[in-house]
Amino acid sequence: MRIGSIFRRLAALALCVSAGLPAQSFDLDRGREPVVSLDGLWRFHPGDSPKDPATGAFVWAQPDFDDSGWKLLRSDESWSDQGYPGMGGYAWYRFTVEVPSGDKPASLLLAPIVSGFELYADGRLDGSSGDMPPSMVPNTRFNYRLFPLTHSGSGAARAVQVAIRVWHSPVWASYMGGGPYPFEGGSLAGDPELLTNEQHHLQTSHHVLFVDMYAYSIVSALVGVAILCLFLMRRGEREYFWFGVMLLADAAESALVILREIWAIPPVPIFDFLDAFLDALVVLCMFLFLARVLRARLRPVRQLILALLTFSPFPAIFYWPGWLSAPASAALQLVCMLPAMLWIFYLMILRAARGNKDARLLLAPVFLSTGYWTIDNLVILLDQAGLVRRPEWMIYPLPLPPFTIHIQNLLNLIFLLAMLIFLIRRFSQARKREERMAGEFEAARQVQLVLMPEELERRPGFRVHCIYSPAEQVGGDFFQQIPDAEGGMLIVVGDVSGKGLPAAMMVSVLVGAIRAEASHGAGAAELLTSLNQRVAGRARGGFTTCLAAHISADGMLTVANAGHLPPYLNGAEAEIPGTLPLGILESARYESVTVQLAPGDRLTFISDGVVEAQTRAGELFGFERTRQISTAPAERIAEAARAFGQKDDITVVTVEFLGVPATVSTRSGGQVEVSSSGSVSLRGQSPESYLEHERTG
Repeated sequence: MRIGSIFRRLAALALCVSAGLPAQSFDLDRGREPVVSLDGLWRFHPGDSPKDPATGAFVWAQPDFDDSGWKLLRSDESWSDQGYPGMGGYAWYRFTVEVPSGDKPASLLLAPIVSGFELYADGRLDGSSGDMPPSMVPNTRFNYRLFPLTHSGSGAARAVQVAIRVWHSPVWASYMGGGPYPFEGGSLAGDPELLTNEQHHLQTSHHVLFVDMYAYSIVSALVGVAILCLFLMRRGEREYFWFGVMLLADAAESALVILREIWAIPPVPIFDFLDAFLDALVVLCMFLFLARVLRARLRPVRQLILALLTFSPFPAIFYWPGWLSAPASAALQLVCMLPAMLWIFYLMILRAARGNKDARLLLAPVFLSTGYWTIDNLVILLDQAGLVRRPEWMIYPLPLPPFTIHIQNLLNLIFLLAMLIFLIRRFSQARKREERMAGEFEAARQVQLVLMPEELERRPGFRVHCIYSPAEQVGGDFFQQIPDAEGGMLIVVGDVSGKGLPAAMMVSVLVGAIRAEASHGAGAAELLTSLNQRVAGRARGGFTTCLAAHISADGMLTVANAGHLPPYLNGAEAEIPGTLPLGILESARYESVTVQLAPGDRLTFISDGVVEAQTRAGELFGFERTRQISTAPAERIAEAARAFGQKDDITVVTVEFLGVPATVSTRSGGQVEVSSSGSVSLRGQSPESYLEHERTG
C-alpha cells in the first residue's frame, strides 16, 4: 500500500510539471516532407537526339545541353493535345530537379507515359519502360515507375538534369496522345521511402478503378456456371445454354480488360483480337437467346448475322500490319456487329408492341445495356477518327462510395438482375407446365393400361405369354390378343413411331380400331388395310409398324406384316413379305402368308426395342442375339434386352401351339381337357388312362 501511494504522488507531480510546458510547434514551411511535385512545364522537342561521335551518348540527354530553344509543354497532358496531333515516333522531354543538401539519396516517381521511354539523369541511363528500342507491337504497362535520381546524399545542394526519351507507336498515334498519359500526372521527386509509399498508393488507386469490373466478372461467371448447370438438367431448353455462355463470355472479357490494364498481358494485338472475339460471342449468344425465348424465325437473317459475327474479330487487328487505319478497323468491326444489334432492337420492340410479356420485361434492360455499349463503341470510333472527343464521363467510373463503378458495369448488373427475374419466372412457368403434363401422362398411362390386356385370354391348345416394358411413362408399342368364336385367336403387335404422349394417343386409336375390325371377323390382311386407312392423315409425319397373325384352333397361322419385324418360328425368322408401315400411303395393300403349325411349334413376336437395345459404348443387341434367344420365355428375352441397354419400348409375345384340343372318352368314362397353359387336368380317370391317351394321340 505504501509503494502504491508513492507512485500516485509521483504521477501527480509529473502532471503538474508538464502542465507548465509549452505545446509542440509545427512549421508548415520547414516541417514539410522532402517531396516535390513535377507537374508543370517541361521542355519538349520532337524527333530523336543525335549521338556524340566520341562517346556514342545522346546529346540531348547531357546536362550541359542548351534546351532553351525547346517548347514548353505541360507534363500532365499528352503532346497531341498541345500542338502535335497524330505525331508518333520519338520525342524528348527535359526538366531540372533541385536536390537539397543531405545524407539521403533522391528518387523520381514518374507518371505513366505512352508507349515506351528511357530516363536519363545527368546523362546517365537510370531505367526504361516498355519496349526500348521500340518494336512494332508495343506492350506497355500502366504504372508509376520509380527511378533513382541520385545514388547518395551530398553535403551541398545540386541540380540534376532529367531527360526522357519517349517513343510513341505510330499505330496508336492517330487516336491516342503521345507522352504522359492524359489526365493522370502525379510525377514526384524526393525521399525514396516516401516515393515508394506514394507509388504503392497510386497503383492501388489505379487498381481500385477496376474493383467493379473485377466483382462483376466473378458474379457473371458464377451465375453463368449456375445457368449452364440448369441447362444440363433441362437440355431441351437451349435458352439456358445461350444465356450461360453469354455470361461466361462477358466475365472473360472483364477479366481480360483487368489483365491488360494492371499487368499488361496479353500483348496488344492478341488482346484486341480476344476482346473482339468475346464481344462477338456475347452478341451472338444474346441474339440466339432472344430468338429462342421470343420464338423468332431466323432463317432469313441467321446465316448473314452468323457470318458477320464470325468475321467481326478479324478487322480489330487489321490496323497492326497497316492494312487499314485504326478508325477504319474499328468501323469495319462495328459494321459487322450492327446487323445483330439492330435485329435485337427490332425484335424487342416488335414483340413488346404485340403484347409479349417476356419482351416487355426485357426491353428496358436490353436497351440500356446493349444500347449504351453500341453508343460507347461508336463514340470511341469517332474519337479515333478525330471527329468528336469522347467525354470524360464515359471514360471514368461513377462514384459509388467507398468505390466506383463504370456505367457499362452498372447497366450490365441491371441487365443481369432483370434476366435472373425473367429466368426465375420462366422456370416457374415451366415447372407448372411439367406438373400439368405429368398429370396428363398419368392419365394417358392409365388409359394405356386399360387398353393393354391385363390377363391373356386362355385358349385351349395354346400357351401365350406377353411382356411389355415402355421406355417412358407411356409408350408407343401395343399388343392385342383377341379370341375368335372357333377356338382360335388374333395376335396383333405394333410400334408407333416416337414416344410419350403423342405415341400413346395413337396407340389408343389403333387399339380401338383393332377391336372394332376383329369383331367384324376381318382377317389379318384386311385388318391392316383397314388400320392403314384409319391412321392415314393422322400420323403427322410419323408411321406405325404392325403385324397381325391369326391362329386357328387347328394351328393354321395366317400372318400379314406392315413394316414390323417378322416373328420367329422355332428360333428362325419367318419369311413374311413386308410392306409399307401404316399411315404412309393410304392406298397401300397388304398380303398374308399361311403356315400350318405343328404341336410344339413356338412363335415369338418382338418390337424393335429388343433389337435396338444398346450399350453405352454404342453396341446394339442386334438380330443375331435376338435369334439365339428367341426360343426363351418372354420374360427372359425382355430382361436380356433391358440389361443390355433399353432405348425404346420393349414388347415380347410368345405363343406355343400345343396341338388340337380334344375331349376323349376313356374306359372309365372320364374326360381329358387341355388348358391354354398346356397343363392337363383329369376328371374321373386314373393317371394310367391319361398316359394311354397321350400315347394314342
